[in-house]
Amino acid sequence: MKYQLTKAVTGLPVAAFATPYKKHIQYNINSNCGGILIAYSIEYRKELSNMKKSIIIPLAAVLCLSLLAGCNAKDSATPPNSKQANTSAQATVTRSDTSDAYEKLVAFKTANYEQQSVADFNQSLAPDNGDISGLLDAQAEVLASISPDDENYEFITMTLAVSLDELYCEQMNDSVGLSAYLKREERPLEKLPGEESVAGAEITYQFVFNALYRLSYTFSDPTQITVADRDNALQKFKTEFQNYVDNLSEADLTSSNIKTVLSEKADELENSLSTAKMKLSCEVEIVEVHNAGEEIVNN
Repeated sequence: MKYQLTKAVTGLPVAAFATPYKKHIQYNINSNCGGILIAYSIEYRKELSNMKKSIIIPLAAVLCLSLLAGCNAKDSATPPNSKQANTSAQATVTRSDTSDAYEKLVAFKTANYEQQSVADFNQSLAPDNGDISGLLDAQAEVLASISPDDENYEFITMTLAVSLDELYCEQMNDSVGLSAYLKREERPLEKLPGEESVAGAEITYQFVFNALYRLSYTFSDPTQITVADRDNALQKFKTEFQNYVDNLSEADLTSSNIKTVLSEKADELENSLSTAKMKLSCEVEIVEVHNAGEEIVNN
């Protein structure tokens, strides 16, 4: 699957994102927890090399990925109102009229799902005829409104997302993987007169760094690796890769060899996190830097 990075009308990066469908994405920043809020519309096409057949289904969703360590720490802490946190997940999606879709997804969150093998968990998602379009529709609907504070946020945006990718790619005989952005923002601009009183006004930065990468993975035997082990490996890769970028200087990020530097770090992470059961492989696709009005793109 191919990616193309362009400029959105807002000036933020846009990319075709990941499997199992071609996704056109517009990225915004969730500054409070250091993550990326991704607004996108999905078009997924089943392309069979041995059959002249194409099915196109438009969807719309909002997906939050690539949460950093700060977000993870926040999520792991006890909520101020734990009783509400335990009972408001359905209310969160009900406000966006997605309660039926939400319940359809969380029904797969059984007590021991993390200890199931990837093969067994994925099989539980697929009906006898292998049609997962209903789950993809439900996921897209829920992603349009789910909050990072939702108790099932990680299950829906990580566990279900990658399992549905794996099922689709298996049907299409395609490689499995996910795509994500490394992000860094520095030197916020002072607000113009009058902007101080605007609630929720976005912060503008003089320095913005983005790097799109593709993280692929394979299993030696999906019956021998648990859902928890898979999810932890993918999340740890994303977190450690972002932490590495957070510790680089602006001079490092704007250097002509930054893509090579990131590729070397990706190699290091994939080697350290790969096991006999799961092999990781990462490719840095494109780097884009905006520095005080100057734009630097490294393909």
